[in-house]
Amino acid sequence: MSPKSQDVKQSGLFGFLAQPDAPTKSGVVILPTIFGVNAFVRGYAETLARAGLAAAVWDHYEGLPLTTDYEESKARARKLSDPGMHAKVKKWIDYMMSELALNSVGVLGFCLGGRYVLLAAAQDKRVKACAAAYPSIENPRLPNQEQDAVALAADIRCPVHVVQPGHDHVASVETYAALRETLQKRAAPTVWQYYPDAEHGFMHRKEPAANPAASVIASPQLVAFLKACLS
Repeated sequence: MSPKSQDVKQSGLFGFLAQPDAPTKSGVVILPTIFGVNAFVRGYAETLARAGLAAAVWDHYEGLPLTTDYEESKARARKLSDPGMHAKVKKWIDYMMSELALNSVGVLGFCLGGRYVLLAAAQDKRVKACAAAYPSIENPRLPNQEQDAVALAADIRCPVHVVQPGHDHVASVETYAALRETLQKRAAPTVWQYYPDAEHGFMHRKEPAANPAASVIASPQLVAFLKACLS
């Protein structure tokens, strides 16, 4: 952990914050996978900090102990709500713009968080960049998913960057096609990465070999997209 990284538990905010050594006016709210604020997403926050962006990871389980158990994580995730997510992400953006004095904030999400960032960017016009890595958009929606992420994506005014794996057991090929069509009808730019041999969650899964091979290409492009949009 770098000297400017810290866990956050204050004023109703739970998560992790990594800040660059030099002053910055730009930052990213990261919405993690169902596994929460684990080593992968903490590491990604610090990668963004080294690139000059303040990075806050929202802990959607608000202080619950970390678990690597898939079924437990899935059960936790299914207790979340779309309006609840929006309220918490809004609070993080408020914090970054007031307490950290940032003037340009983006959102980055992985899996579960990838779906959430689409909703957040559609509803909070302060968001200047939206990056969604293998967004978990299920069809039909789960009982706790009140909002249609594909339909609401039409309302996103900022640039959007989507990372699609060829083997995604959560979002179907048809869902990705619908999302791409919706995004490309907007006036704002859309960037699309496609990795035919990679799997859902490939950035934090080392097997098969196609996953880390895709990550080597995908990750720097995500960072570059956020830096370009937020600078």
